[in-house]
Parts: sequence; C-alpha cells; structure tokens
Amino acid sequence: MICAGTHCYLMGGAELQLFHEYLPVHLRDHVMVTGSPCLGVCDCEGSGKPPFVMVNGRTIEQATIQSLLEVVKEELEN
Repeated sequence: MICAGTHCYLMGGAELQLFHEYLPVHLRDHVMVTGSPCLGVCDCEGSGKPPFVMVNGRTIEQATIQSLLEVVKEELEN
C-alpha cells in the first residue's frame, strides 16, 4: 500500500503510484498495488522519512521504485 498523503506524495510518492508499471511482467499477477490517502506513519515517533509504503505489514521508509522492487522480490521468495 503506497501512501498518497501530501507529505509522502511530495517526497516521491507520486512516482510510486506507478509502481505496477515497473514490476517485471512475470510478477505483476502476484502483486496488488494500492494507494492510501495516508498510512499515518508520519505521526509515529522515529518512523523515518517519507515516502512510506506498506508491504505485507512491513513499513518501508524513503521508498523508491528500486527499493520496492527489492522488497517485493524478497517477499515473493518467502
């Protein structure tokens, strides 16, 4: 789930909304990409820096397309 809150959106979350297009074709049927108006992570002390993404309950801070690809591949291997 990709945070689309204002802070996350401005800090790179806008590009992350297109994450599904960056997934290798063979992974697209195994990953559901959704957005959220806000994940509420910014309100947590020590939560890190935006943009935030949740992958199987795991919070990813300073998410980029590349870091998300790595996390998704790890999750699919497990």
